[in-house]
Amino acid sequence: MKQKVKVKVPAKLALSVVAACLVSFCGLITETAVNIAFPAVMRTFDVSTEMVQWLTTGNLLVVAMITPLSAFLQKRFKLKQLFVFGTMCFVIGTVVAIFSPNFTLLLLARLIQGIGTGVGVPIAFCIILEQIPFEKVGTYMGYGALVSAAAPALGPTFGGVVNQTLGWRYIFVILIPVLIFTLILGICTIEEKHEPEKVPVDIWGIIFIMLTFLGLVYGFANIAAFGENPVVEIIAFAIGIVALVLFVKHCGKCENPLIDMSIFKNIPFVCHLVAFFLINAIMLGTSFLLPNYLQVALLCESMIAGFMLLPGAGLNALMGPFSGAALDKIGPKLPILFGTGLMTIGILLFTVFGMNLSTGMIIGFYMIFGTGCGIAFGNTMTVGNLRLPVQQKAYGNTCFNTLMQFAGAVGTSVCAALVAAAQMQNNSFSYEQKTAAGSTHGFIFLLILAVVCLILQIVGFKKFDFLEK
Repeated sequence: MKQKVKVKVPAKLALSVVAACLVSFCGLITETAVNIAFPAVMRTFDVSTEMVQWLTTGNLLVVAMITPLSAFLQKRFKLKQLFVFGTMCFVIGTVVAIFSPNFTLLLLARLIQGIGTGVGVPIAFCIILEQIPFEKVGTYMGYGALVSAAAPALGPTFGGVVNQTLGWRYIFVILIPVLIFTLILGICTIEEKHEPEKVPVDIWGIIFIMLTFLGLVYGFANIAAFGENPVVEIIAFAIGIVALVLFVKHCGKCENPLIDMSIFKNIPFVCHLVAFFLINAIMLGTSFLLPNYLQVALLCESMIAGFMLLPGAGLNALMGPFSGAALDKIGPKLPILFGTGLMTIGILLFTVFGMNLSTGMIIGFYMIFGTGCGIAFGNTMTVGNLRLPVQQKAYGNTCFNTLMQFAGAVGTSVCAALVAAAQMQNNSFSYEQKTAAGSTHGFIFLLILAVVCLILQIVGFKKFDFLEK
């Protein structure tokens, strides 16, 4: 019987993953932490709800436009250069946010942070896929998934506690020592596996992809106000869709495209890619619905609501490394299908009891949901990327990271629109009951996405199962 050779990951390489993951963590946690501080920011600068939401929408727009460039950037520049640039952008944006005397400068700070997040987030997965031994890829992708899932899930709790005890500016102050440590660690540990190539800049590809996400992210972010500005919304979606069509056509003809379109001929890759998008949309949609339900329908304080969601968020985060290790030992099929199934059951329970959820139900159902998401999230990304040959992995990584950002806008915006529509209904329900009804509509939407996600995962494995052990 052949004995398995134990593979070790060098400490320096492991620490380089830690550094890259910390940048991702800082970028992703602010996406949800800042949201909970909106009322405080509105009071500080005397701005409206429509204006303050641009702190998140603007950040997402920049991230969504920058992330598709990651494959090109990783070819053109050294990983350490990208890491330093991304981290420094985030540091500058954070400092500006701390001292901003007006809303305009605070918004500018969030846009600068978006550049840092867009450049920094793909680096961790790039290091893992290119430099970590194949036998340990699942485990380390699990660590990356822990960060990607934990940061937005823990954001409301972190933001709520800091805002209520210290003030909203300290959400950014606390990040500074983490970022400085991260910068030093990355400079000392990140190494190159290949030299940069003088790849020509695909100007038209950049223009088309930026217009795509400018239109689509703006459209989805403002979908709740569709009735007020239908023309603007239609134009935004039209620009996004037309730009996407032009981008696909352009990449098919271009010698050095931002995305190699041939990867989409790989059916299993596409199945897991779309499933990953749906998982993220479901996670972010749920992250909007539950705090809102707890605070509006059940009248919980923001900090209490944050703590109630902490067990589920914690399980979501902790499952990443364990599920990654399971993938390395038993293969991807069982963990992914089990995790996706558990996530679907969690959403089903929220849907069935949507009008009569108690705090205990929310805590319990969210723990089931969070466990499933934690198992499926990172493994889906790992398997999708492993479906591709080495020369195409950068393109696959770009697609996964881009859709992760876009999914947040879709899941959150659609759920917010459904809740807002129910709250504006002229019926005998109280405002609390209308919120519960709108949340139930949101859960139904997410349940449909979860079922489609489960089907895609099954198809991906049923049609091509060469990764099975």
